[in-house]
Amino acid sequence: MIKQRQIFQSIILEYSGTPTITVSIDGTDKLTNLALPNHSIRKTRIVDLPAGIIGYVPQLRSSHTDVFRFQFQGVPETQYQAQHIYHYWEITFQGTVNVSLFLDEVAKKPNNLGSDTITLTARDSRSQDTRRVYYPPLSYGWVPHYRHNVTNTNSGQILNARPVQLPPRFYKGLKDHSEIRITHEGFVQVAMYLDGEEVDQYQFDASNTNDFVTEKAYLPSGSNGQVLQWIQYGGDGEIAVLESDVTLTDQEPPNQELQ
Repeated sequence: MIKQRQIFQSIILEYSGTPTITVSIDGTDKLTNLALPNHSIRKTRIVDLPAGIIGYVPQLRSSHTDVFRFQFQGVPETQYQAQHIYHYWEITFQGTVNVSLFLDEVAKKPNNLGSDTITLTARDSRSQDTRRVYYPPLSYGWVPHYRHNVTNTNSGQILNARPVQLPPRFYKGLKDHSEIRITHEGFVQVAMYLDGEEVDQYQFDASNTNDFVTEKAYLPSGSNGQVLQWIQYGGDGEIAVLESDVTLTDQEPPNQELQ
């Protein structure tokens, strides 16, 4: 029985030493001679793959002879059957990771900062941390993808990640937005966008508390558009919720259980 096509995001490897790997899909090399970080003892590591490893049969080649086991991680291609506006990736990681974003195999600039990559470091000596990495405004497509650009000197790794779509209430036709309400902790720097154009930047600081707080700010007059988005481009805090006066009154109906 032939399995359905898969989109392969990463490989879980168990090894010691410093292996070099090559990955192919359906007989075509997609990743060549990647040197992995050294493990002085037998350990497990997640290695993210490049965008576009889509097919039936993935293969890994290596001349490494120490303890070496691996398993590809993939999802069925049918999981991505519709286009969406993708807002961000929610990434859980260890150590320091250097992250790239892609949509339909096209590289996107994380947090709209102008660079092809963004570096994340676990905060406050945490063993692992979770941060959001944002797509540029109006990132519309089928297949989202991220990658930690591993090197043999970087021991950080991404443990889990999920793509988050922009909720429909943020693009339900032409709307006038006058204010935003943000629930956050710590210090955050936020840029607001309408139809892909930046309308203003804001700073919110709750560093003097250890709790989440809710604050309000006003958008410039004439903030009229169809797609409202926001990006946290700086600060070590975290945003829990951000809504405008329009989206707060236009919530999606809850899922109803069929009788």
